[in-house]
Amino acid sequence: MAPCTTVGRPAPLSHRLVRALLIAPESALIAALLIINLFAPSIWIGAGMTLLILIFLTRFAALHLASLAIRRARWNAADALATVAYVLHPRSPDALALRGIVALTRDDASSAVALLRRALDLAPDRAAFALALSSALLEQGEVSAAERAARRALELEPANAAGHLCLAQALDAAGASPETIEQHLREGLAHHPAPDAEASLRCALAQHLAREGRLAEAALALSAARAMLPRCSMAHRTAVGRHIAEIEAIVRPQREDHAA
Repeated sequence: MAPCTTVGRPAPLSHRLVRALLIAPESALIAALLIINLFAPSIWIGAGMTLLILIFLTRFAALHLASLAIRRARWNAADALATVAYVLHPRSPDALALRGIVALTRDDASSAVALLRRALDLAPDRAAFALALSSALLEQGEVSAAERAARRALELEPANAAGHLCLAQALDAAGASPETIEQHLREGLAHHPAPDAEASLRCALAQHLAREGRLAEAALALSAARAMLPRCSMAHRTAVGRHIAEIEAIVRPQREDHAA
């Protein structure tokens, strides 16, 4: 994978202008209408500017509310809101990414991959898009592509804890050594992640340690993951809580047998 040329230094002005237009394509039209209105005032020009501003505000609100709906596991609302934002701006990277995330929660990995790839093509400097794409690719069984996407996210944000988690999961699926997988999980934890990422990392570490027969360490990692749950978003709390229960069902009998 070729390294991103914008990492570690400011993006060229042309790239920043393109990024601004992707975020708010109405801005160029509003500016043009404003200049025209200065020289040739017209009620129709004013009405056009008002309409464009309303479209922008509606789209911005839809994106914001869709993000909140995802955090609260309200998938139908998130899908509807992201679709509104997409209809108003079909080349919006954020709208595409949100639709991709919702598709992934519905086990539609192929749609998620297609949407997230489009989002990343439009905004190649967004590490979060690369991480979501890595998860979708892994769900679809494209292990090598998932690993490349995770590495790309880490190139964009080396201290991204979730990036180490996605890379560890891809390497695990690829059959990497247990030491390499554990290293990435612990590196992610060393970056002091947000609650959602920390809970996922500790849960993944517990599962990995249990597979290695290090049951006492796995139990400690599970306990730490469980302690993080109250601080997680509702959507993440449900998923990680279910995962913790699955791992506990495996670890507890093994520890009891070992103690006996």
